[in-house]
Amino acid sequence: MSTRKDQHDQGSTGPDTTEKVLTRDAGRLTWWLTGGSVLLVGAVIAVVVTVVGGGDDTVTPDPARVAELEASAADRHVDQVAELIEHTRAAHEELLPVMESLSEVLPADGAEPTGDLPDSESIADWTATADNARAHLDHAESGETGFNVTHAGLRGSVDVLGSTLDALDAAVEADEDQSAELLELTVDLRDQAVRAWSVAATQLDVISIDAGHGHIHLYLPAAPGSGALEPDEAEDGDEAADGAPGHDDH
Repeated sequence: MSTRKDQHDQGSTGPDTTEKVLTRDAGRLTWWLTGGSVLLVGAVIAVVVTVVGGGDDTVTPDPARVAELEASAADRHVDQVAELIEHTRAAHEELLPVMESLSEVLPADGAEPTGDLPDSESIADWTATADNARAHLDHAESGETGFNVTHAGLRGSVDVLGSTLDALDAAVEADEDQSAELLELTVDLRDQAVRAWSVAATQLDVISIDAGHGHIHLYLPAAPGSGALEPDEAEDGDEAADGAPGHDDH
């Protein structure tokens, strides 16, 4: 049994704070996270990749070389986003049954549990599944800012889910008074994990549109009022550019 110390906010039962997000125009609104970084790279390269012109000491950029490097960086970003979508889809499929099992033990809507707490062996199985999901997200190399933010957010949310399962395991082994407190911690951590995933899933939708892959909605189930973001009403693959890698897979 292992425990993790995570700071957490007290859960609340106020009005529905679940957010709907609109990513249809997000590519333009978040250009500085994606395309903006390519322009920055181009600006730096323009200083470094130069040719000496004429007989004086004037140094000028090589426009053809700059354009070539910018195009290469843009192509790499498109491919990286396509890979991240596929790895996130695989992680999402692993996490769904874990979230369903947790909801049966500790309903996301705050209702009383309908059955007994799981034993440590069951929790260990859920933890192994969550670890497999986390492994799907360990593949990526660093990329543009928007890509890095998305990738880190997805991994971080799965880490919080791991802490959720650690807290549940501790609750199962604890005495009655401690168990009640640990179960409250488990619920809070579970909700934090879902909220964190929803933010990363929204950012994944944003960079997918920007990279030409169209909308992609890979959200975890969240209870109304949890504060988790929800997908917009677009269909997966909407706004995809013709010929984008992975277009046919959405």
